[in-house]
Amino acid sequence: MSQQYESLLSPIKIGKFLLKNRLQSSNSTPHFSQGPENYPAEPLIAHWLGRANTGAAFVTISGMDDNYMNPANFPDFLDIPHFPDFDIYDPKCQNYFTEMIEAMHYMGTLVSGSLFSANKHYRYRNEKGEFECIDLTPKRITDGPMGAIAMMAPDIYDEDFDRATLEKVAKSYGQRAAKYKLMGFDAVTIHMSYRAQLPGQLLSPLTNHRTDEFGGSLENRARFSIMIFEEIRKAVGNDMLIEIQFSGEEREGGYSFEDGLKFLKMFEPYVDIVQVRSPEGDENHPIPFELNPTPFLDLASRVKAQGFDFLVSNVGGFFDPKAADEAIREGKLDLVAMARAWISNPNYGDLLYEGRPEDIVPCLRCNKCHGRGQHDVFVSTCSVNPHYGFEVVDKYIPKESGKKKKIAVIGGGPGGMQAAIQLADKGHDVTLYEATDKLGGATIHSDYVNFKWTLKQYKDFLINQTKKRDIKIVMNTRVNAEMIKDQYDAIVAAVGAEPVIPNIPGINSENVFVATDAIMNPEKIGENVVVIGGGEVGVETAMYFAQMGKNATVIEMRDMLAADSTFIHYREMFKEAWEKLPNFHSVVNATAKSIESNSVIYTDKDGAEHELKADSVVLSVGMRSKKDEALSFYGASDHFYLIGDCYKPGTIQTTTRSAYVTAARI
Repeated sequence: MSQQYESLLSPIKIGKFLLKNRLQSSNSTPHFSQGPENYPAEPLIAHWLGRANTGAAFVTISGMDDNYMNPANFPDFLDIPHFPDFDIYDPKCQNYFTEMIEAMHYMGTLVSGSLFSANKHYRYRNEKGEFECIDLTPKRITDGPMGAIAMMAPDIYDEDFDRATLEKVAKSYGQRAAKYKLMGFDAVTIHMSYRAQLPGQLLSPLTNHRTDEFGGSLENRARFSIMIFEEIRKAVGNDMLIEIQFSGEEREGGYSFEDGLKFLKMFEPYVDIVQVRSPEGDENHPIPFELNPTPFLDLASRVKAQGFDFLVSNVGGFFDPKAADEAIREGKLDLVAMARAWISNPNYGDLLYEGRPEDIVPCLRCNKCHGRGQHDVFVSTCSVNPHYGFEVVDKYIPKESGKKKKIAVIGGGPGGMQAAIQLADKGHDVTLYEATDKLGGATIHSDYVNFKWTLKQYKDFLINQTKKRDIKIVMNTRVNAEMIKDQYDAIVAAVGAEPVIPNIPGINSENVFVATDAIMNPEKIGENVVVIGGGEVGVETAMYFAQMGKNATVIEMRDMLAADSTFIHYREMFKEAWEKLPNFHSVVNATAKSIESNSVIYTDKDGAEHELKADSVVLSVGMRSKKDEALSFYGASDHFYLIGDCYKPGTIQTTTRSAYVTAARI
């Protein structure tokens, strides 16, 4: 075993249980890879087994909603399918879980079942043995904005249920825990964070305005949580661990850190692990605009310093094994919980044990693993792991290489490097051609922008992985078909895309730049900047110049900025980041009509013209495939492939998966 992460990989006891190391896999899953089955589908089994097999000591199984008594019929924007649904009372479902958990135990992993209900439906077996469905769905849930994660309805709480109802719900927790124990689960994980679930809503003065025995004082607000703990202990005894996900403190108006400690003191006799989380749900899934990699470590370490008789864990940005090992060694934490690290690196634990941190694929923190943009279908993806959410079809994609081939990859951007890496790993003789003096393509601008630090890490990772392999890299060479004709068995074109230049008067003026050129040449940009195009790139470009103190204004045709951003755990934080910049401005429902010497003329939704002062104009209205350049290589070899943006403009995720599938076929 590598001693590089001695503290992180050291075992620890919890009562009669033993954790083989300090690595937790927090409750996550390839959400939409689960079909309509009421038992875990193969992609989910592979996902959870994989985490156990590669080193996780404690894996939480999410999506244990058990809402089959009365499934919710919510509007599409509520995203209830974000949480897979299993019927744990069905023997067939129990069999699937039992087999999976038995295998995970042989891998030395403890398994926890999440006690969670996305739509606040609880199955309760009454004294007659009959099932009831207790529906505590807030009547106002359909009024919640998607950007506020309305599916979990933080701050939406209805008080029209009495003690008898709450007692039934608490007993339903115990009944579900008993089923988990029957299937071999070692623990239950209770969601009590950021008012997303009933226990957390009753703890918080932001949502709990009751005046009865469940409201008012800290003791009253903790009463329901303690009822749950007691019902679980009645049902399973001390043969299972209880983990809680707990906001260490809340925002203004909620409970304070000191109040949180008082709650934890009340919970101490019942719980074994406290996973300290953030005050709000979005921020617990930090994105690149949060420059602190682990923003809530300090909050958890302050809990740990109190000397409670439970283990303290933390989740939210953990990725760097050195930082995680340091947190354990310094006594700030007992356990480190991660989700995205395991998603981008299914072999994360193996890489630690083998002492190979340089091979850990950086997570972009794009949060695409959580869901979708406003107009996207429900799909599970990872921008840097092409296998994630692709499991159903991945097994049909060729993996083994036949005859060793001599292959040219044209273009040293993310797609070209990814393809070259995978082709080299398959044993092919690969030459990578890059027209400039730098690898990285469209990601090079990340060197200039502080909030693109995760993209920079990924770019540098690809460059290092390319250079460490036996790949011939030819720089500063704008290769053409004649130069390489009949020299290779296959050619992979990865020449990317180019910015769209809209046909408006003044577009060719000297003060007009495309976004990437503007970012990499900030000295050419004046004090008043107008960015035409308010998608993600346009907004980020304006933010970059606003950070410099320039007056930056975005013009967007649609009715909102960054409309295609991932809505779950991303866009709201993105919006908060741009709203914090006093020099950032925007105009929506606006169309640029002309560019003058020192201004931009635009029309609003009513057709009225307006003028914005502009020393410099930056274009960010989309990308166009360099398909003609790519097709020029057709015929220079017996086999020809297009990948990434030169096939269709997309994202790091689509480029990565395109390179993966293409390389697998060669």
